[in-house]
Amino acid sequence: MKRQITLCMFIAGLSALLFLSAPGCGAVRQHPEPMNYYVLHYDPPDKALPSGITEPLIVHVNRLEALAPYNTNHMIYAKNPYHRARYSYHQWMVKPADMLTELLVRDIQLAGFVDAVAAGTSRRDASFRVEGEIVDFYEDDEKQRWEAVLTLRLALIRIHEGGRKEKTLFRRTYSERVVMEKNNPHSLARSMSKAMEAVSGQFMANMAESLQHQIP
Repeated sequence: MKRQITLCMFIAGLSALLFLSAPGCGAVRQHPEPMNYYVLHYDPPDKALPSGITEPLIVHVNRLEALAPYNTNHMIYAKNPYHRARYSYHQWMVKPADMLTELLVRDIQLAGFVDAVAAGTSRRDASFRVEGEIVDFYEDDEKQRWEAVLTLRLALIRIHEGGRKEKTLFRRTYSERVVMEKNNPHSLARSMSKAMEAVSGQFMANMAESLQHQIP
């Protein structure tokens, strides 16, 4: 009799264990965290209008290149010079190359020293070209204060005779480090926006100065 009772209890316990371990039966499902997306945001630089220029200025902005590992939507951080990692549930809305290209197009247009500016494949009638690459675009966690790190190489090129001749007016590297208030993606986006604002302002000033000397 005891043997029958023990056997029945064993079977009942095994059945309950199988029931709880079955998918959707008694087990608590964990939903994955939603993905969060970020963009850069800042006011365009002040106008840097060169004086005395009467020639129509049409500028084409090439899509920026991005060195690895920054040619991705992932938000990258580093704990030391040899380390790179990415946030799991936080991304840039678009790749940094596309985001920074569009910001440069906007800033050049609103700076007031060109008649037209465009990006993309069409370069018809352009008298100048802007091109460059993203060298750094990450969160630096190596020091006691976290920083957003941005490095851009940008060039302004004069186009002659419908594109048959070109002259590089200047090619410079712009680098900014902006301290983050907190160690999180939102703070990274805010500080990276300030870094891009500073880089764009410097580039607009250099561009206006170069045009002032190149065009009668």
